[in-house]
Amino acid sequence: MTKAYDRTWRYGILKDLYHLGFRGNLPVFIQNFLKTRVFQVRVGSTLSRDFYQREGVPQGSVLSVVLFILKINGIVEQLPPAVKGTLFVDDFQISCASTNMSTVERQLQIAIRKITDWTNNNGFVISNQKTICMHFCRKRGLHPDPEITLDGVALPVRT
Repeated sequence: MTKAYDRTWRYGILKDLYHLGFRGNLPVFIQNFLKTRVFQVRVGSTLSRDFYQREGVPQGSVLSVVLFILKINGIVEQLPPAVKGTLFVDDFQISCASTNMSTVERQLQIAIRKITDWTNNNGFVISNQKTICMHFCRKRGLHPDPEITLDGVALPVRT
C-alpha cells in the first residue's frame, strides 16, 4: 500500500466499528479522536502554517494502530477460495497453487481485481512499484512464468 496510514478512510473505520456491533460512547470517542487533526512543522524558531489532516489515522498512537488494522483487515475477505493471503501491517501477499498455470493466472487475476476494487472503495492505493510476482515451481526445465497484471500493467516476475 502507498501511504496506508495517511489514507485510512475515517468514515470507513466508524462504519466497520458499527458492523462489528460497537454502539454508544466508544464510536463517538473514536470519531472525536480522528476528526480535526491539525499539525505544524517547526524549523529552528520558524513555525509553518497549520496543516489539516482530513483522512488517515494519527501516527504514533496505539489506538491508531488498532484502528488501521481494523480497517485494513477487510482486504483479506476479498480473496476467492482458491487464493490464500497473508497480511502484515500494510504488506499483503497472495498465493495460489495448481498444476495448471492458466488456473493460477485466472485465480490471481480475479483476486487482484477484487482487491483493487476494495482498495478503491476504501481509500487505499496499491503501490505499483512495490508489487511483484514470484513463481515457485517443482517442475524441471523451462516453462513460462505467469502473466499477472495490476491496473493493466504486467507485474514483474522475480525469482
